Amino acid sequence: MKHFTESNDLLENPSALRKRLRDDGYLFLRDILPKDKVLHLRRRILEFCQEAGWLKEGSNLEDALTDREPILEGAEEWRPVYAKVQALEEFHRLKLHDNVRKIMDDIFLEPVFALPMTIARIAFPRDNERGTQPHQDWLYVGGSTEIISCWAPLGDIPVQVGGLKVLKGSHKAGFLMPKSAPGPGGNTVDTDSSLEWLQADYRTGDLLMFKSLTVHAAADNHTPDVVRLSMDFRYAGESHTITDSWLHPHFSWLGDPFSWDVLDKDWRDSPTARYWERIPNLKTKPHERFGRR
Repeated sequence: MKHFTESNDLLENPSALRKRLRDDGYLFLRDILPKDKVLHLRRRILEFCQEAGWLKEGSNLEDALTDREPILEGAEEWRPVYAKVQALEEFHRLKLHDNVRKIMDDIFLEPVFALPMTIARIAFPRDNERGTQPHQDWLYVGGSTEIISCWAPLGDIPVQVGGLKVLKGSHKAGFLMPKSAPGPGGNTVDTDSSLEWLQADYRTGDLLMFKSLTVHAAADNHTPDVVRLSMDFRYAGESHTITDSWLHPHFSWLGDPFSWDVLDKDWRDSPTARYWERIPNLKTKPHERFGRR
């Protein structure tokens, strides 16, 4: 599998950055998010995993080693741990970093905002058959097809641990009809065998961004015991329409504790809390397709 083209050299050339995004369907950038904040967030999440007994007893917390059978996203055992992650103000604040916002301003050529829903992934090894299958985000995100998805590793993720892979140029085919599949999201799409899958040795602070019609998937974790942590979030220009479901937390359809009234109660005075309510003339509409991330 080939590696992404790095685009840091285009950060001071917004028109070239936009052209590469239009041509390739993705942008891969090194050292965008502050490493100290990413690592602090990683440690907090690993502490929750350790408290739940998910990590190998006696191992170094930072190594994220497990000897447990894979715990599926959405399972009863998974929910209290994920609720703790979603209640972290720093988890929701990271996507609002000025480095990300500046890039998005350059892409959209207008003021931008981050969609409120932020997603964390706690991916166990030995579970490749139930990993995230090839798909397009637009099925789940809806709204404007110009919404940009961002994926960030929480810590170093070398190729053998997996991470996200992207099918270069796949956005040019438009919307692809999904079909049922195992794993997060519950859907997949048929892929064009003439296109190349790209991946990376991800480092702390890296950011992968791609169009909502770009096909992507989780690469296999080839290690026997490493838990992979990542987060993803989305940006839109203020003139663009989003679906109202993305104003809510991830897994809000389960009710409490996945509601803002529960999750942000300890940081309600923070600028991070309900920031979207301060955006004038925010354009929303109901989701026209059923799907959950």
